[in-house]
Amino acid sequence: MNIRIVGAGAAGINVLDEWILLSDCPEGSLACDGEASSVEGSLASEKLLLAPGLVGGLGCFGSRDLAWRLVGQENQRLDRLLGDCTSLLIVTGLAGATGATVAEALSLKACEREIPTTIFGLLPFPFEAEERQKAAEAAREGFSAEASVFLFSTARVFPEDADSGVAPVRRGLRELQGAIAQWVDAWSALANGIVLPVRQGDEAQASPFAGAGEIQDCHVFTEEAGSCLDASSLAFLESREFGQAAEGADRCLGYVEAGEEASGWEWELERRLQEHLSKGARISFFRRKRARSMRNRLLLLLGRATPRLPKPAPSKRVPEERIQARADVPVHSRIAVAPERDLAHSSAENTPFARTAATLHKGENLDIPAFRRRLGNRAAGK
Repeated sequence: MNIRIVGAGAAGINVLDEWILLSDCPEGSLACDGEASSVEGSLASEKLLLAPGLVGGLGCFGSRDLAWRLVGQENQRLDRLLGDCTSLLIVTGLAGATGATVAEALSLKACEREIPTTIFGLLPFPFEAEERQKAAEAAREGFSAEASVFLFSTARVFPEDADSGVAPVRRGLRELQGAIAQWVDAWSALANGIVLPVRQGDEAQASPFAGAGEIQDCHVFTEEAGSCLDASSLAFLESREFGQAAEGADRCLGYVEAGEEASGWEWELERRLQEHLSKGARISFFRRKRARSMRNRLLLLLGRATPRLPKPAPSKRVPEERIQARADVPVHSRIAVAPERDLAHSSAENTPFARTAATLHKGENLDIPAFRRRLGNRAAGK
């Protein structure tokens, strides 16, 4: 079984790296972005810098149109990534242009190949601009209807005390990324058959990630114990944060990793969860076959399920046609890509500012980055 775990965009790559640090066997990892700094600094086993000859590793400046051009130039390489894939997980931030575009393109390609696809998307911060909120909404609508989408809330990252400074926000974001990374680890273990559902019968044959639709407003809670897990001593069940998350949640996933065999405490925990969740909420537990040494932990994911409506029947080869239309680049035409360390010179017509009035100073276009102007001058001198 060949699984793929793709960190798309800077936010997705950060979560991917957190997973690699905690995983015993981080296979199938891929870092994909238009910014060279995030791709080159990743711990992923494979790295894909999108169209360095077009933007020089500087990203797409928040432009979805430019992001589709990047994806269009790498269309064939993205196809090859899914060649032997049997299960796909994409982690991305929804407000960023590059990550959301890569996630949309890969989900459409995976749907065409009937590859089970799960997307972990980080929602924008509550205080972010309305433009980024709308970008995240547009990204959600672009995903394949067959993909299972989990939308993680970032509300807990921002402290209630607005005057507490930047440090608490950074710490909260790092904790959220680490928590999502643990669910990436759970997804990987489930896809590889290391983790099995607790229930027996027909329900045990299906992955809790498969056919989940869209799970909105996901919140993650973690409990670790040195000796054993006890359903009666889970402090977070009585916290205000858990109460707020459980109030509107109708879906709960639980991942158990413990040294002792199942002793029935999962049923006690399920009973306690039913007291907090909405009536009729669906709860799914799964447990690792062989617990890793010195690890006893419980992960809970609470969210609100929303069915994803199927889109109109597309014509054949939809992913390529859609990418071709947005990227304005023929799929069969491979554009020569300059090496990452030897970036190609780009004229003003190829910059994101081509449609605006140029900022000229002493005959130089300041909209073109300084290092590109220097490269252009050297080329002219030769």
